[in-house]
Amino acid sequence: MKNVTGIFHTSETKQTHRFWLTREGVEKETLSKNAEKSLYEDHSNPIWILRHSLGTNQGAEDYSSMDYEKYLSQDRKHLLEKFLTKSGIKDLVYRGINVPVPTSFYSHAVGPIHAGVIEPGHFRFIVEGEEIQNLDIRLGFQKRGLLEKMKGQNKDSISPYAEAISGDSTVAYAIAFSKAFEEAHGIQVPEEVNFARTVLLEIERIAIHIGDMGAIAGDVGYYPLQGVCAMQRGVPLGVMEALTGSRFGRGALSPGKVRLKKELTESSLNALAKRIQDVTSDVAGHFERAANKSTNRERLQICGTLTHKQLKDLGFVGMVEKCTGFSRDLRHHDSSYSLAGESINLDLDAGQMKGDAWARFYLRYEELKNSGRWLTKAIPVLKNFHKVYESFEKAKVSKAKPGVYFGTAEGWRGPVLISFSLNSSGDISEAYVRDPSVLNWHALELAVRGENIGDFPLNNKSFNLSYVGVDL
Repeated sequence: MKNVTGIFHTSETKQTHRFWLTREGVEKETLSKNAEKSLYEDHSNPIWILRHSLGTNQGAEDYSSMDYEKYLSQDRKHLLEKFLTKSGIKDLVYRGINVPVPTSFYSHAVGPIHAGVIEPGHFRFIVEGEEIQNLDIRLGFQKRGLLEKMKGQNKDSISPYAEAISGDSTVAYAIAFSKAFEEAHGIQVPEEVNFARTVLLEIERIAIHIGDMGAIAGDVGYYPLQGVCAMQRGVPLGVMEALTGSRFGRGALSPGKVRLKKELTESSLNALAKRIQDVTSDVAGHFERAANKSTNRERLQICGTLTHKQLKDLGFVGMVEKCTGFSRDLRHHDSSYSLAGESINLDLDAGQMKGDAWARFYLRYEELKNSGRWLTKAIPVLKNFHKVYESFEKAKVSKAKPGVYFGTAEGWRGPVLISFSLNSSGDISEAYVRDPSVLNWHALELAVRGENIGDFPLNNKSFNLSYVGVDL
């Protein structure tokens, strides 16, 4: 299976670049003029990618007179009727929305301000009794102008902008931008340097997964796991700080550079590995006790379910894809993982991956175990890093070749994708960012159909998508 997973139209060259997610990784295609003309009609291009990549401000949305069944339809023809006008396709930003509400149904608005300390987002429900019939999600409340700010940046100045795309994916985005600039400058990165990046990426993954497992447990009222995770999430963050000086890896990665503390000794690295081993074992044990409680299973199983057909037709990625039992994890193709003595295990319990909230809960447990086990072996290997890095750091860097480049990394949500065009000075003239959340917000919209309105916070937490990863 392959899906279009990003579209970057460069206004300077008037070229459109399309990115495909396949079992082998991400591939870039430059479209012909004829293909550009049929972008909207081409079924390969998910509507939400088109809206994110090419969408325009068309003011408030009014669908109140639209046939209700047609409004709910996921048929591409009906979606285009809904979102495509003579001005182009509508973007994902909230500017007001009116929805068709049948007699005896009601429209229910949540946000942009929420009860929790989270970013703003607008959720517009159509509800019958207590059952959700439809959900429309709109963002744009924290539009930061980040893509504009990236213009004029180069390999030495891009990192703070990359890290700000979505703060819980600092390492993933730093890796993606590093790969793209290293290709542009012809920088040959030693496996040991890539290996150090993967260590930080996996620490980022387990830190977020532990926090999410606790948050989901809290939403179903199982406080023993919530309390453990709230405390233990700090362990991998502490390991990240011990390695880099920052709990979230800020400033650690940039094109052609990896900054690890120089005072790391073999004994200190072994101690950090032991901390990861202990926290993995502790949290996994508490999860297993939670999973054995029938009330927890009943609350999460067959709740917020996604199907293989939706995955295939709509191009969902990352955790949303994995929870249905299918995976195109980019780590499959990263040879640097093997420097730990064995590659990372990416297998998931297929019997648990049924596309529901339980699968998204269980997936985090599986990835915690897999990443924790690998990190326990990998962290001590960093003792070889500085010797290799000192030699690499002295290598001459070539001038960047103008052109369009892209980079990817398998963040904890899924594959992050960035692309940019460089001018003759090696500066970014235009940039593109596709967070996994771009596609997966629509997965949440579909997952809650038929669910109780009171289960929305639980479903939302099971996805834990990035608001700011869309509000660039």
